[in-house]
Amino acid sequence: MEPLTQILLSILVVAALVFASTLVQNLAAGFGARRGYARGRIFQVTGMIRIVAVILGVMLLAWIWGLKGQGLIVFATSILALTGVALFASWSILSNTTAGMFLFFSAPFRVGDRIRVLDGDNTVTGTIREMGMVYLELRDQDGHHYTLPNNLVMQRTVIRLKPEAGIPCDQKHCSS
Repeated sequence: MEPLTQILLSILVVAALVFASTLVQNLAAGFGARRGYARGRIFQVTGMIRIVAVILGVMLLAWIWGLKGQGLIVFATSILALTGVALFASWSILSNTTAGMFLFFSAPFRVGDRIRVLDGDNTVTGTIREMGMVYLELRDQDGHHYTLPNNLVMQRTVIRLKPEAGIPCDQKHCSS
């Protein structure tokens, strides 16, 4: 490819990604605003959209400028291997971030809702104080704070309680 063609294609890719990223961010922000989400939560999701757009842009620009696919794969796997070793539990962070995105768009509950997360002997009941990209924070009626990973909340049964109602009891979790 000629250098002028590469420059024009690069400008076109950057402009298209900026436009598409801005459009998707505005749609996500509007969705979050309509659902009454906190501004911090909307900011986190739009930030993730921005990161995905940058990664996609770098990949497209690398292709336009002639970086071979095999070289890109070797580079990407090397970086991922180093990151995996350095963070050890990076899969968990990625899992929690993905679960945070699902919780944002599916919205089974929101900040201020009372919920009960059923997890055997570790059942937790409280009011949602914060919903981040990695963790969900609950506060129980005694003022204790619980931090639950988003992927745990996605994998367990969650009961959304009425604000004024008592806690549903069973043989294991309530005294007679």
